[in-house]
Amino acid sequence: MELLLKYRYMPKKRMYVCSIEAAMDVIGGKWKPHILWKIKDAPLRFGAIQEKLPAISQKMLTRQLRALEADRLITRTEYPGMPPRVEYALTERGRTVIPILSSLKDWAEEELAGQIHECV
Repeated sequence: MELLLKYRYMPKKRMYVCSIEAAMDVIGGKWKPHILWKIKDAPLRFGAIQEKLPAISQKMLTRQLRALEADRLITRTEYPGMPPRVEYALTERGRTVIPILSSLKDWAEEELAGQIHECV
């Protein structure tokens, strides 16, 4: 069990061709930006995140949360009880991504306004 916990927090060591590739590996994809945006204001439980992103499967959400945790953008906090409660929150490193996502949101609202039905 200790090895599993140690592995969970080991930083990834990857080599990239350029900084954009590195950034997209960490925050890119279909779901990671959405997850980060949804937990930007307050920690959320797994079920609450899934409720805010109804199109994501449980398996994919689990996978993406683990990847974000491994990249030290979010923390996973377990609270004892029956059933145990788990919350996900942004780390300080994760908070540095929010202005980037906010800029993307602003750009899309300006440049793609006719294609956006709802933006929260």
